[in-house]
Amino acid sequence: MSPLPLVASVTERRLGIELEVAVPIVGRGETRDVQALLADILTHEGIPAIARPYSHEPLPEGRQVAVEHDCSLRGEAIYQGIQWAQIEIKTRPLTYREAEQLLPPVLEIVNYLGARITKSCGFHVHHDFPEVVEQPWVLRNLMHLWWRYHPVSYGLVAPSRRDNSYCRTPTSDEATRFDKCKTYEQVCKCLAQCDRHSGLNVTNLARGGRMTVEWRVHAGTTDWQKVSAWLLATQRWVEHAVARSCQFHQQPITNTRAGLNSLLIVTGLKPNSRIYSKVDREIRQAGRYLLKRWKHFNQETGDDQDDDQ
Repeated sequence: MSPLPLVASVTERRLGIELEVAVPIVGRGETRDVQALLADILTHEGIPAIARPYSHEPLPEGRQVAVEHDCSLRGEAIYQGIQWAQIEIKTRPLTYREAEQLLPPVLEIVNYLGARITKSCGFHVHHDFPEVVEQPWVLRNLMHLWWRYHPVSYGLVAPSRRDNSYCRTPTSDEATRFDKCKTYEQVCKCLAQCDRHSGLNVTNLARGGRMTVEWRVHAGTTDWQKVSAWLLATQRWVEHAVARSCQFHQQPITNTRAGLNSLLIVTGLKPNSRIYSKVDREIRQAGRYLLKRWKHFNQETGDDQDDDQ
């Protein structure tokens, strides 16, 4: 018997956001000066922030945002003599509803300071995934889903992300790595073989205090519409892996319009009477936006630098 149709809604699953940008340094100063300035402005505008070095530690109590230094980022090279601050902005764990209140003013301020997005910049999203402790098969489901649709997922983002050592595509062996895991302890042993610089990073699941999966596929952006659509899309992919059994397929779906339509329907970004009979308006809008982006990157030509923004 087929499983009953589900409802695709915005959930309370917490997420953490990492936005990488390059900010021009006007006059004298260093990256740490720009970090301190941005943190002060955000705090003054009612968004408690802290400037600190690159860190995996949780934000201090009461802080909403950390402004960090990421040495892997590069600025533009259009004009000689301009120095760039290498900035990574991290949020505390948020629900989507909290993110839609917090991030738009953060992005507005970052843009006002002249931030640029280059090919070195990424936009990463962590989603809490605590179910793996009691239900190890949810990670198997997620890896099968990721493998099955990863060509389409990379088709949704700038071409510079498709051959990128910071968000590497999966292999079929990686897709089946957790198939025999029946306990969380077995999952952790397999996680030791994983690379965090994958398009889907699952290594944090071995760290008891930070049980997240991280989508690293998207290029850097300071556009809330792009951020919002990607937050909802990746949330749907995680929720689907928890709610449904995802079978392994030897061959992934090709990056075609039909492949995209399959991804949207299967994961609840588009309604279907047999899978997700009801899809909330915001999620349908995110699905339509993904279709627009797919058309942009796969049917139209354009400057890749601009596409990353």
